[in-house]
Amino acid sequence: MRIILYTGKGGVGKTCVAAATALHLADAGRRVLVASTDIAHSLGDAFDRPVGSEPVSVAPNLDALEIDPVVAGREAWGQLQAYLRVIMTSHGGSADEAGIEVDELFVFPGLEELLALSVLLDIEEAGAYDVLVVDCAPTGETLSLLKYPERFGSFIEQALPLKRTALKVGRPVIERVMNMPMPPDTIFDEISALVNRLERLRALLVDADRTSLRVVTTPERIVVQEAKRAFAWLHLYGYNVDAVVVNRLYPDDALAGYFERWSELQRVSLAEIEEGFAGVPVLRLMLRHSELRGLPGLREAAAELYAGVDPEPVLARADAVSVHECNDGWELSLAVPFFDKQDLGLRQDGDTLLVAARNQSRRIPLPEELWGRTVTGARYENGCLVVHFVA
Repeated sequence: MRIILYTGKGGVGKTCVAAATALHLADAGRRVLVASTDIAHSLGDAFDRPVGSEPVSVAPNLDALEIDPVVAGREAWGQLQAYLRVIMTSHGGSADEAGIEVDELFVFPGLEELLALSVLLDIEEAGAYDVLVVDCAPTGETLSLLKYPERFGSFIEQALPLKRTALKVGRPVIERVMNMPMPPDTIFDEISALVNRLERLRALLVDADRTSLRVVTTPERIVVQEAKRAFAWLHLYGYNVDAVVVNRLYPDDALAGYFERWSELQRVSLAEIEEGFAGVPVLRLMLRHSELRGLPGLREAAAELYAGVDPEPVLARADAVSVHECNDGWELSLAVPFFDKQDLGLRQDGDTLLVAARNQSRRIPLPEELWGRTVTGARYENGCLVVHFVA
């Protein structure tokens, strides 16, 4: 199954772009599912018909789905939530208040969207569709949270078995002394299953042969800067961005007179997009004469957006990490566009690199050619962090 994800700053029209893309592919005879993982669902509004938490047909060959993140969370760690409710009521607390507090404990930024995104695994495994089009949460923050399996992996492999064994041995004593129930052994299985699920999800999303991300923006300077940041973060975490969609372009004749200044601002923003995203197709969609909703409007928008372009194949591909041998050793090149040199940090930890970019960091396993080699220097050029290793 081909997977195409649309992300971007809130309000740029990514839901309508995703819906138009899905309808365009369905009209071409493909079996398509378009799904929303955004908590503020608007997919049903785009098709101008009810869409819920189960796939519903909205056109021939096209189903739509608004994934419920609360349901996805309960399925992911319902046993852990139930155990916390028991803890909070074990000393006379209210069950209703405990339920609210437990739900609040698990509302980490972007986590609900991440668990909703994991439903993609079930869709992929069911094999009912040729193409899955996803309307993601704003700015791709959900995708960056897939760094969590990388950080939790060692804990699950090392600490979890020890804690499980300790609880098995000391459960009666601990429960008697602390006067509270200890977690059942199945909770550890649930945590392991959740981390495994997120690792499988990440493996699917970084498979550049099957999965693409497309960043939607509008031609305003602030929004373009947000698109650049999203593009850079996605590259840092190894996702393949194969297109940029510029939505709501104003016709020049509509910007005469009072709005003439907007015409110049739009031209500057478009030039910045074309230059900044060189090597990635830039697809354009003009501002519609009326609100973009319903099948006729979506078909018209898709025909304009994909004139001469088939949206199903991977439109561009760039290696996020590449390695080559040089005169005095080896060099690893990591694509981190749109950053300044002072934004980047680097540290070697055995056969992994810890790369920091502003307030984010990622642990990158070194390719086999670089095992046992030591970093001797680094430089930032042409949007890439180039790390030099001793021969």
